[in-house]
This record gives sequence, structure tokens and C-alpha cells, in this order.
Amino acid sequence: MIFLKKFLTVSGMTLLSRILGVVREMILSIYLGASVEMDTCLVAMKFPKFFKKCFSEEGLHSVFVPSLAGLEVQNKKKFAKLFSSEVFSIICYISIIVTTLVVIFAKYFVIFMAPGFANDPEKLSLTIEFTRIMFPSVIFLSLQAIYGGVLVSNQRFGLYTVSPLIMNVVLITAILLSKNGLHPGRGLAYGVLSATIIQYLYLYSILKKNKLTTPHFVIPKLTNSVKQFFKKLAPVIASAGVAQINVFIDSFFSSYLFTGCITYLYFADRLNQFPLSIFGISMSIVLLPEISRIMAKKNTDNNDQEIQNICKESILFTLRLTLPVVVVIASLSYYFIDVIYGYGKFTKFDVSNTATVLSIMSLGLPAYVLSKILSAIFFAQKNTKAPIRAAIAAICSNLILNALLMKKFQFAGIAIATMISGYLQMFILSKHLGKADIFNRQFVTQISKIFLSTLLVHLAVILSKHYIIINHSNTIINNLLILATYSSIGLIVYTFSLYLLKDKAVIDILNKIKK
Repeated sequence: MIFLKKFLTVSGMTLLSRILGVVREMILSIYLGASVEMDTCLVAMKFPKFFKKCFSEEGLHSVFVPSLAGLEVQNKKKFAKLFSSEVFSIICYISIIVTTLVVIFAKYFVIFMAPGFANDPEKLSLTIEFTRIMFPSVIFLSLQAIYGGVLVSNQRFGLYTVSPLIMNVVLITAILLSKNGLHPGRGLAYGVLSATIIQYLYLYSILKKNKLTTPHFVIPKLTNSVKQFFKKLAPVIASAGVAQINVFIDSFFSSYLFTGCITYLYFADRLNQFPLSIFGISMSIVLLPEISRIMAKKNTDNNDQEIQNICKESILFTLRLTLPVVVVIASLSYYFIDVIYGYGKFTKFDVSNTATVLSIMSLGLPAYVLSKILSAIFFAQKNTKAPIRAAIAAICSNLILNALLMKKFQFAGIAIATMISGYLQMFILSKHLGKADIFNRQFVTQISKIFLSTLLVHLAVILSKHYIIINHSNTIINNLLILATYSSIGLIVYTFSLYLLKDKAVIDILNKIKK
């Protein structure tokens, strides 16, 4: 692939960040378990995460990066700096106003988002406290999104992906320092705020050091370029916001369930985010500036063909990586949860419930990954209607299915609803993309080879599953190595199967190795 090196840079740093994230959750499971404090802290964390998603690669980046890339391709550095500074300032003022309102009216905000807590004074009180501590981080998340957009626009992916590492290092430190003084939940809350400030300062220093366009505070003049930007941004934010509303729907319904359900959903989602971030989000980050720069060129016919080739490559590339991982996670979900979280206050009952959620969520992984990639393609082409329609359909589906399934299946019903909604969103996006010459006969043939090889992986993992013995007297590393060994058996079968089926990507890689 022409952008394989860029993808590996982003996905490699993302993998490191996710590993640190799992270490962070391991520490939380030991000291908090599936407790009231854990549930309430996780609900409070959803609010700043919502704004982070809206003002990152899924939201603001989708419009900011193509706009800035277009100016820089045309060598309009002065206009690029003025434009980015005006956007930076407006976003800052908006985030300050929103934060002030939420902090003042935190009680009503929490009751609206998690109404089940209204009948539990302890949960309500803790969630309000944690929300007031963490929500000011929205200001710094919004500002660093602009700085991050400058780095992505200039394709400085390595520097950009260091930022999440900072977040995890600070949070791990905060939890460990607070376990004997403050409650770990409060330590986590203060850690979130501290980490966002440090991230903001890091990105600012990186832009200055590399002499890149550095947005700063100005009095916005609402120039034509800024007006056009926010006109384009409104539907994109709406799309990202609608997609993230699914998170609040899950919180809304799970707040009525017994203590621990929110934790089960969170821990399972965190492990499921591993491949989603490495394959889906990483690819979308790389695709956005790649397609944006092609769109900025003048040769329209060649541009369309080049974009179609990139789309095909990216979809096939991520499916090759994602599908075998889905099989491994779904088949070995209990072992993964037990080895990673099954310590301290996190009981066997908690492990079993979290594993159930993980196995369901992992089945939806292909849909989540492809939705990320397809949305990035549409945004780079400045088509915001298709992602919005898909997101609205997904949220309506999730709302209805949650209401229908939660009563009978409890927390598992919420996971099932999320999975089905993900596939609906992917189907709608792919239907819009089907108008382009992408899903042709050759493409379908390659997809069929990947699915057949994945089926063989499933059989290999099922056969080897009976030989897995996890012993908690061993170290975590030893148990993870056991899981990695049996997972590798499936992946070896997968690679060999693709080779026998003469998959183009595998043949190309082997030829390069031979040379």
C-alpha cells in the first residue's frame, strides 16, 4: 500500500497507547472492581469523552484537516495561520461556555444522562462530584484537537499519536498515588483533568519546535473561510455527536441495572477498542489527509480513480487484519478477561459477565472498523450527508433495541443492540459508497477469500481452546503468553489459507520477504 508506512506509524503508537490503557484498567479492576465508585466514575468520564470524539478525527478533524491541507497545498501559509487561529478561538469560547453550564447544573445534567441514579443518593452524589472535576478537561480537549489537526494535516502522525500515551501515563500515576489517600475514583477524576492540560502543552510545544502553523488566541472576525468552515462543521459535528449519542443511550439504560453492569460494558468495550483503534481509527486518520490532498489537485478524472484505489486497498487491508482478530477475541473472551482483569476486587462473577459482553461486542467489530473508514472517505470528499444518515439510523435502531432487549437480557441486551446498530450503520454507508466503482467482481472475490480463511481460523481456535489452562499463581505475562500461543495457531492457519487461495496481499508480502 502506498500509505502502509504511515498506517504502521499510527497503528504502532496506538497499540502502545492501548496497552497502557489496559494496564490502567487492570489497576482500576484491582482497587475498585465492579463497584459503585467505579460505575459512577465511568459515567462521569463519558461526558468529556463525548466532546473528545466530536472534536477529534471523527468530528472537527474531518473538516479542519481538509481545509488546512488545501491552504497549505496552495502555499497560503499566512492564510492558514489566520484561519486556524480564528477557528481555535471560537472553539475555545464555545467549550468554556458549555463547561461553565455543565459544572453549575451538574446535578440535572447527570440525572438527564443517567436517570437510574436519581433513586440512589450515593451514586448520584459521586457522579456529580466526578463530573464537576472532569468536565473542565473539555476546554483543553477542544483546543488540543486544533493542534492535533495541524499535525495530521502535515502528516506528522508519529508526533500526534504520542498525545494518548501521555493521557494513560498520567492516569496510571494518578490512580497509584491516590489508592492510599484519595479514593482511586477521585484520583482518576483529577488525573483526567491533569492529563488533558499536559497534552495541550505538549502539542503546543511540538508545533512551535517544528515551526508548523501554530493557532493562537485572536478576536474572531468571521471571515468567509471561517464561515464556510463552520457551515461544513455543523453537519459533521452532528454526525459525530449522533454516533456518540449511542454511548449515552447505553448509559441511560444501564443506569437502571444492578451495580457493576456499567463496569462490565466499559471493560469489554476497552478490549474491543484494541483492534478498532489499531485498524479502524488509525486507517481513518491516515486516509483523511491522503484523500484531502488528492481532492485539492485539479485533474478530476485521475483523482476519482486514485481515490477509488485507496478505498479498495484500505477496506481490504483492514478486513484482512480485523476478521481473524474477531474470531480469536470471541472464542477466547473468558480467558482474556480472566487474565487481564480477574484480580483483587474483580470477582469470577464479574469476569464471566464481562466476557459475555466482550464476545458479543467483538462480533460487531468488522462493522465498527468499516464504518470508521467509510466515514473518513466521505468526510475527505466533503460529503457529510451519508455519514449523518447512517448515524441517525444507527442511533434510532440502538434506542429501540435497547428498550426491547434490556429487560430480558440485562447488560447483554445492551451489547447486542450496539452490535446490530453498528452493522446497520455500515450497511447504509456501504450502500452510498456502492455508487462508486469499488464493489466490483474482483473486490468480492478477494473478500470471499478472507471470509473463507477466517472460517478456518475459527475451527483452529475451537480445537485448541480445550488445551488452554490459565493459572493465577503464574504471572500475568506467562498467562498472556499462553493465550498468545493459542491465538497464533489460528493466525498461522489464516495466513497459510490466504496463501493457498492466492490472496494478492499475502503473495506480495512473501515475494518481498524472499527478495
